[in-house]
Amino acid sequence: MKVLIKIFLVIVYLTFNTAYAQKTEQLLQKGSDSRLLQPITVTIGGNFIVNGSFTALATQRVDHLITQVFTEAQEKSIGNINQLEILKKINEQFAKYPLRDILLKRMNGDQIKLDLLKYRLTGDFSFNPYLLNDDVIIFPGYDEKTNFVEISGAVNNPLKFQFVEGDKLSDAILFARGINNAYENVTIAEISRLYDKGTREEIIKVNLSDNINLERGDRIRIPYEQNNKREFKVLVLGEVNTPGYVYITKNNTTIREVINKVNGFTQNAWLERSELLKGTSESQVLKMESLRKSFEKDRNYNFLLSEKLLNELNVEQLKLFRMADTFPQDSMVVIIDNALRLIDNKSIIDFTEINSDSVSDGNYVVNDGDIIVVPKKEDLVYVFGQVKNPGYVKYENGKNYNYYVNKAGGLGERAEDEVKIIKGSSYSWITAELKSAIDPGDFIYVPKNVPKSLEYYLRAIGSISSVVTAIATIILIVMQSGK
Repeated sequence: MKVLIKIFLVIVYLTFNTAYAQKTEQLLQKGSDSRLLQPITVTIGGNFIVNGSFTALATQRVDHLITQVFTEAQEKSIGNINQLEILKKINEQFAKYPLRDILLKRMNGDQIKLDLLKYRLTGDFSFNPYLLNDDVIIFPGYDEKTNFVEISGAVNNPLKFQFVEGDKLSDAILFARGINNAYENVTIAEISRLYDKGTREEIIKVNLSDNINLERGDRIRIPYEQNNKREFKVLVLGEVNTPGYVYITKNNTTIREVINKVNGFTQNAWLERSELLKGTSESQVLKMESLRKSFEKDRNYNFLLSEKLLNELNVEQLKLFRMADTFPQDSMVVIIDNALRLIDNKSIIDFTEINSDSVSDGNYVVNDGDIIVVPKKEDLVYVFGQVKNPGYVKYENGKNYNYYVNKAGGLGERAEDEVKIIKGSSYSWITAELKSAIDPGDFIYVPKNVPKSLEYYLRAIGSISSVVTAIATIILIVMQSGK
């Protein structure tokens, strides 16, 4: 029994002692936490957005306080400014304080050099210590035009950064977010170093492993070999069986292979009006960008709506009159031809011959970014000019031009006898005869018989010139509306 009592007393003692120790530790921890929560004073000076003494906590590191002070000062400065350009410029000026070569002076006399840029890239807390009471943070003077190193080439983030004595090649690569793995055989660096007030250049070629010391104003290029493993692709829109992006090889995929990859044309494909866009003019680049964005936003996007909108903005009209024989002045034809050269610059491919082995069209090599547009065939003929009801008339096989003119309400009072057929496939003009073939997509134009003076022609030339001058701006507006 006595043994059992002794054992019980020992257990009680140990339990009490453990509980007391835990309680004591909790009290000490609480006291320690309360000390950490006591405010401290830190002074910021030098080349920073604002100087002075600020209240901080011992739990804060340097970067935390700097970011906090910066944000508060920025918010107060921009205040009620609501103009985006002004806000942008103010923010750019605010963000120019140096992140490197910062001096931290402590009350005990210690001086520590800080590198917040390295801290933000590496997470190494030695570059960003905790704050102590009465710390002084001094930012150095920094001229970004002279005190810099620039790095470009096979790196993830080419940039210009603040130079600090002791910087090495590895530091520049670190700040550039490292070597880009998309490049091959990246082993050397070329350092452009200027002498004699910038009039003499020395190119220093070193291995990356050498990790040499840098000098202020060095410009580093990391050469590379392009591996060409890129996202080469062509966009195919319209009347093909599986429209969308098709992946291709560099300078080696033919247009026939692309059409095969989209499983060929549909029965409604209008091959005579199909086109390959290559971005060889500014207006065509805008058009292609609009088509891409519209397709990526909505895979069921009907690109023909954009085409018709452009036609309403006189592109179609310029095409119609390019080969007309009704113009008295050759200069007008030159104006129109040149306008179309700028607006409708595209590759001439006969899509009806793509699958033919006897012609070379199918072997045309497409490039990354090209767009193939295959419109839907319209079984319509457009009748306009001096008819009573101009517009589309349903195509009827074997019917002559008189049939379509009558469907459009017949000739007007001032109609000329010489009716024109404008072929939809080539926009060439022919004088209509009863035996002239009419095809879907053709236009029938009935000119007006009006006496024309010299003044009339001068006004007409002026009008066409105005259209040509304004057409690029109009197309830009249209393309912007499709974004």
